[in-house]
Amino acid sequence: MLLDVSSGSIFSLDERVYRYLQLVLANPSTENEAVRWLIGLDAETVTEIEGELEQLVAAGYLFTQAVRPTEDGSVLTLKSLCLNVAHECNFACTYCFAHGGDYHGEVTLMTQEVARAGIDFLVRESGLHRNVEVDFFGGEPLMNWDVVVDTMAYARSTYPAKKWRFTLTTNGSLLRDDMFPVLEANDVSVVLSLDGGRTANDANRVFKEGRGTFDTIIERIQHFTRTRDEGGYFVRGTYARNTLAFAESVRDLHGLGFKYISMEPVVLSADSALALQASDLPAIRTQYEELIAYFLSELGSGTGFDFFHFKLDLEAGPCLSKRIYGCGAGVEYMAVAPNGDVFPCHQFDGVQEYRMGNVLAHPSLERPDLVAEFAHANFLFAKEECGSCWARFYCSGGCLANNYATTGALLKPYALGCAVQKERIEAALAVKAAESPENIL
Repeated sequence: MLLDVSSGSIFSLDERVYRYLQLVLANPSTENEAVRWLIGLDAETVTEIEGELEQLVAAGYLFTQAVRPTEDGSVLTLKSLCLNVAHECNFACTYCFAHGGDYHGEVTLMTQEVARAGIDFLVRESGLHRNVEVDFFGGEPLMNWDVVVDTMAYARSTYPAKKWRFTLTTNGSLLRDDMFPVLEANDVSVVLSLDGGRTANDANRVFKEGRGTFDTIIERIQHFTRTRDEGGYFVRGTYARNTLAFAESVRDLHGLGFKYISMEPVVLSADSALALQASDLPAIRTQYEELIAYFLSELGSGTGFDFFHFKLDLEAGPCLSKRIYGCGAGVEYMAVAPNGDVFPCHQFDGVQEYRMGNVLAHPSLERPDLVAEFAHANFLFAKEECGSCWARFYCSGGCLANNYATTGALLKPYALGCAVQKERIEAALAVKAAESPENIL
């Protein structure tokens, strides 16, 4: 594949053009005769390749000038809120960033008062934004189901001018049939945590006494997803160092009947036995190659599935302004703890250095300096390493919480995470190239 970073142009190359570009880009001063000899092509073919490339350059698709937008944090307005309705969980997953659900604090549930104040806060801060989103998170949010239901009803009835979108992330263990129509009526997108088949899942996703969770949750999750054949859910897995064979885990999830699947790398401190290491990168690349082959084979046989990180829209994807500001943590997106404290995102919950305020207070945002700091940190080019990275307009600078957790600084990218992200982006582009054979150069 050939990617022109600044324009976003992507081409699938045949072997001749690939060999030509490999040589010429490595050493642009190579004479034409040497090029022909080194890559084994005749003069007519080389002339044809050069002519096509020159046409693309002239049309502005190749070797376009690097884009360096101006930073303007004023374009960022709060429009998405994570309500951590439960600092409690009935699981004890070994890789949990939330310390088993309590976020290194007290085991507690969010009250109706705090949840409603969170909705009021989101509406106040979102201004003229009509589309707003609320994520119900934990711990395990279904441990606080009544507050989840009340919050959705309160939001819709109190602020009908807003267009509400809700998501809920659950381990599936507490799903009940009577919840299904409520989730459906409120158009709630559901993220179900499951790491693969029994072996992969139970390696890390366990109950507090250490027993695996797969047998307890699988039928409940399957039962729920069968009611949503057309979407509205993702089964989200996490792979760690002891479960690196994530291509097999995706195959297992698909074999269990799931059509909408995601698989994420774990992020842990480097001294954790489950943390990914730089030495794992070749294995991770192999896994993505296996996943590409399986994904395309299933697509070709009519039994395809959606894999979240292969869903690249190359024609009408995010505009440049969205690509250069990433997820918007601390500005467009914030999180509320059960006691009402506001943090830049759910992964910062409990990090007092980044406590921004409290939804029960007036004003709710007590630290405008932190809002400004995160507005700057979200800007892609504020991170020096990102400015020269070919993947910058696809990852938008990565995750600030991961940066902080691994490097101690918002503006210092998590290097291993960047490497994994690039593997994932390459895999997604390869899938797009395979799906669009007419775009061969």
